Amino acid sequence: MTLLLSYRYKWFSRIAFYSLVLFGLVYLIFLQDNQAFESLFTFKVPALINSEIFGDLVIGLQWVEAMFFDEALSVLLIVFGLMSGFSKERYEDEYIDKMRNDSLRWSLFINYGILLLTLLGVYGIIYLSFMFAQLFLIILLFNLLFDIKLYLHYKSVANEE
Repeated sequence: MTLLLSYRYKWFSRIAFYSLVLFGLVYLIFLQDNQAFESLFTFKVPALINSEIFGDLVIGLQWVEAMFFDEALSVLLIVFGLMSGFSKERYEDEYIDKMRNDSLRWSLFINYGILLLTLLGVYGIIYLSFMFAQLFLIILLFNLLFDIKLYLHYKSVANEE
């Protein structure tokens, strides 16, 4: 039994994932407080738990008006990141499986190292931004490390031939 997706998803999901990462960075740097942009993505959405900054906690299904772009971008990043990292290669073997496992292990080590530094050196409201970034850092590091290892592997195989 394999838990990997078909190799046909690999290139599409990889392009979509890295494009969404770049677009997310552009959004964070240039568009985050742009009222015209935010008005395009503000509408009523269902919420199970809701709390305003200085309001009461409300539990139960309700409709709230929210800027939904962050959530949509997050869902797409997770879906395409997982599809990219866990799609088979055309010729999947034990060495590629080992590279995938090593990349996942190293991404966890690096992410939790950064998390420890964040816990010890970042305070105040900016801490929440760092924690939000940590959600996507594991999958980004995993995909980057795995793609670099695959590139180096295929390059060395091509040089041997």
